[in-house]
Amino acid sequence: MRGRKLNFKGKVVSALLFTLIVVVLAGLVGKGEKMSAKDKGKDAHAVSLRTLSFSPAPMTVFAGSPLYKSMIGQQRQKKEAERQKEVAKQNEKDLKENAIYLTFDDGPSSAANQLLDLLEAYQMKATFFMLGPRIKEHPAVVKRMYKNGNGLALHGITHKARAIYSNTSAPLHEMAEDQRILENVTGVKSYMVRLPYGSIPYLTDEMRDLLDKNGFHIWDWNVDSSDWELKDARYVQYTIQQIRQKKQAGETPVILLHDKPETVKYLPKLLKFIKKQGYKTKVLTNKTPAVTFPCEGRCHPIRHPVETGRR
Repeated sequence: MRGRKLNFKGKVVSALLFTLIVVVLAGLVGKGEKMSAKDKGKDAHAVSLRTLSFSPAPMTVFAGSPLYKSMIGQQRQKKEAERQKEVAKQNEKDLKENAIYLTFDDGPSSAANQLLDLLEAYQMKATFFMLGPRIKEHPAVVKRMYKNGNGLALHGITHKARAIYSNTSAPLHEMAEDQRILENVTGVKSYMVRLPYGSIPYLTDEMRDLLDKNGFHIWDWNVDSSDWELKDARYVQYTIQQIRQKKQAGETPVILLHDKPETVKYLPKLLKFIKKQGYKTKVLTNKTPAVTFPCEGRCHPIRHPVETGRR
């Protein structure tokens, strides 16, 4: 039975390829029929090279065909499998080091220097996913982040879902501009990006493909502190609970936090817990395999976004 299914699939693929070839040949023949009488008298080989032009129409048809979509889908699946394999290797290494990753979004804010003071006091490092306009507003604190050995990463320009997910190339354009701003201030060219609200559900496969082709690595998280919603000490206890769950599951925590006064106010309690547990805070780099939410059928173009929180 399996042999029949495979044979059937083979026939379908062959039929699609045959159709494509026919369409291409038809385009070439159509061009050939338009040759002038003078050209007809010339050497056929020379004429074919000089006067026949390739029409993009057949390739456009092919790009929309089920075969093409299947090929692209298989390429994405292969890349995702490779990414997960690299993440697993990194996780094994991090578990041996008892590592943990602190990441802060939306900054730099007015509380950024206080945040850096706390990290220094507890001898810890973090990675900052920053917005371009705020980097321009607070260049000195960004330079301090870098000088202190923290990770510098990108969070876009607008932090507005209707803007950054408005079309296929919009995420790339925002991250490329953010990258340029950060490099101008610090000399650091970061390829680590975190999309506002996370990469699910509005970052489509096509958007991911464009970011990937331009060298960007999409970072999400596996521990959401919910400090964007729990604007008091409750976020600390909620985060500690998730850290313990990740440890039991054999996963290295990558914690989503935000660079804002409310978070910084209660941060010492979280840092005390991390220090007491003997965790080693590490920074993300361009070479660190990215923890990313895979689409798995959940991604779709933006329709009616709700922007009540800041993630």
